[in-house]
Amino acid sequence: MNIPEPVNILLADDRPENLLALETILGDPEYNLVKANSGREALRHLLQHDFAVILLDVQMPEMDGFETAELIRQRERSQHTPIIFITAIGKSEEFVYKGYLTGAVDYIIKPVVPEILRAKVSVFVDLYRMRQQVQRQAEQLALANRELERRAAELETVNNELEAFSYSVSHDLRAPLRSIDSFSQILLEEHAGKLDADGQDCLRRVRAATERMGQLIDDLLRLSRVTQAEMHLETVDLSALAHSVAAELQGREPQRQVEFTIAPGVTAQGDARLLQVVLENLMGNAWKFTAKQEKARIEFGVLQERDLETRRRGDAETLPLTASPLLPVYFVRDNGAGFDMAYADKLFGAFQRLHSPSEFPGTGIGLATVSRIIHRHGGRVWAEGEVEKGATFYFTLT
Repeated sequence: MNIPEPVNILLADDRPENLLALETILGDPEYNLVKANSGREALRHLLQHDFAVILLDVQMPEMDGFETAELIRQRERSQHTPIIFITAIGKSEEFVYKGYLTGAVDYIIKPVVPEILRAKVSVFVDLYRMRQQVQRQAEQLALANRELERRAAELETVNNELEAFSYSVSHDLRAPLRSIDSFSQILLEEHAGKLDADGQDCLRRVRAATERMGQLIDDLLRLSRVTQAEMHLETVDLSALAHSVAAELQGREPQRQVEFTIAPGVTAQGDARLLQVVLENLMGNAWKFTAKQEKARIEFGVLQERDLETRRRGDAETLPLTASPLLPVYFVRDNGAGFDMAYADKLFGAFQRLHSPSEFPGTGIGLATVSRIIHRHGGRVWAEGEVEKGATFYFTLT
């Protein structure tokens, strides 16, 4: 149990027996009682400490309680400190009015009722502690804001450096690759007669490697742009995007017979441009990994999380509403090559591939891009699959 730090309470009275009486009434480990036998001594204490409440006698020599209160109110740090006047004289309305006029919050006539005084002091002590807590929280918030500003400045610097790096990758690395590819092509076209079959094969391998390197650079730049791109949230028609992606895929390879099933009217809140990239990658993967299927099928749809859980259980039992929130789960399913679930945790890492390039081309950046986009939307992405029995990629958005 945390014991609160004692708070300061100032007792000002020129009579020692009155100070002793107040000390007896307010004796509590949570209070640090500071005594003053004159108005001037009370002011000296105020220069050294802050107080939760001040108990001030009216009738004091040299400087009475009213004069002392006026000087207390002139000091910035104590102008809002509660003052309770305690007096055996001055019961008239004129004295009471003067007390409140000088900034008192209460005016108590002796003899003091101990229970009432303790209750009133306790209220002001609680208020003081709450103000202290609010002040500490404000200081912590200010400190956190300064830290956020510092990190934002660091992030801006990193982003600027990343942009410079991206520019360097885009221009400086492409130049030698273009040279390698161009000279290799010249050798193959103009000097092929001077090369044997092995030499020509080596040059073709060089050109293939430079093409793959160029594709890798393009994918890295796209991944970088996804991380930095500013998001514009709106209602996005995912069904329309899926139809657009399907049409583009079919247009690239019209000879392929692929059955697309796209659920109608599927919408979501998100960045339309980034969500299109998600569907392009997921449906593009499905297209790629169904290339060896005679009857390829690719499906896009949506279900609720609890419906997904019911399917996993393999029964028709209706789960209680509390089992899972009614959160839409979007999915892209195919009947292609699938994958071994033992390696599912590697799917969304950059450069991670579960199939060799000779089987299915690619750089291993696409799913990493999908993961970055979904996480930027506050969602999650995962996959289920089985070797040669297809795969399903799920994602949520908040």
